[in-house]
Amino acid sequence: MGWFSKLLLPGRLRTGPTALLPARPDPKTLLAVAQLADPEARTDGDDILAGGSRIQSPVELTGDVLVKLGVPDEDRLWACRIAAEGPLPVDFFDKSLAEGIAYRLGGWSLCQGEPLDPAEDGGDPLVYLPAVLEPEEILPALGGLLGLVEAVDTERWPEGELVDGVVHIPVRRGRVADVYAGDALILTIEEGHRIPPAAQTRWPYLTEIAIARVSSVDRTEETNAEDAGSTESAAEAAGETAGIVDGDVDGDVVREDDARVELLGRAAVAVTLATGLRGIAADSRGFQLAEPADVLPGRYA
Repeated sequence: MGWFSKLLLPGRLRTGPTALLPARPDPKTLLAVAQLADPEARTDGDDILAGGSRIQSPVELTGDVLVKLGVPDEDRLWACRIAAEGPLPVDFFDKSLAEGIAYRLGGWSLCQGEPLDPAEDGGDPLVYLPAVLEPEEILPALGGLLGLVEAVDTERWPEGELVDGVVHIPVRRGRVADVYAGDALILTIEEGHRIPPAAQTRWPYLTEIAIARVSSVDRTEETNAEDAGSTESAAEAAGETAGIVDGDVDGDVVREDDARVELLGRAAVAVTLATGLRGIAADSRGFQLAEPADVLPGRYA
């Protein structure tokens, strides 16, 4: 417990990664959240071990310490510092772990002195795959999930091929293998990612995996208004495909926040594709998604 002395605590937390939470997390809830990122996460005394990182037990912070941490408008928060066990975790997993915990428990993350509200950016939902799949394996699973395209935009996709309403672009440059573009969403297939803890249990024999990233189509200012309806329609279609109906999530939340509606639609696509392609749906920070609503912030608060 030496690390949380009044003198050393602000400096240790400021370097982070640290999850700053509005209430003391229940140990079982905190473990359940950690197991979304690493199914083999386990308790170790008062701490939790997950993906080569130690989630230290929560410590109560009050006004004076919070001011030193750059969070002056809060009277009380609970801090869970994430410490690497041995070498730094793969792909900065400790930072993703702090952000993911804060995201699901309605808090902030702190790393290198910079407070971050992870709820401001849900990121792109992902699908983990053991290897890059061929177009003939992916295209049948897409259906209308990305929004149907009537013709290829040759200026944007000069090498694109229209197949059943989806533009397939073979990239084969750097990490990107293929891109599948619809009217509202884009699926980018990336190869050569080191295997994250969420996939290690499923594919223990692999050292790297492929990732399918579900993102929104970039729009110009002239077409934003027109395309907003198209994006919403794709989100609704994806929601229907994944079995989302009124009452599955807090309707007030998704109706009041268009960004969350769009994020929920992309998560529905990721979950649907993970089922069809036998992959693993996850959020941008590597936390598994059992259902689309799991992508919404504050899910475990």
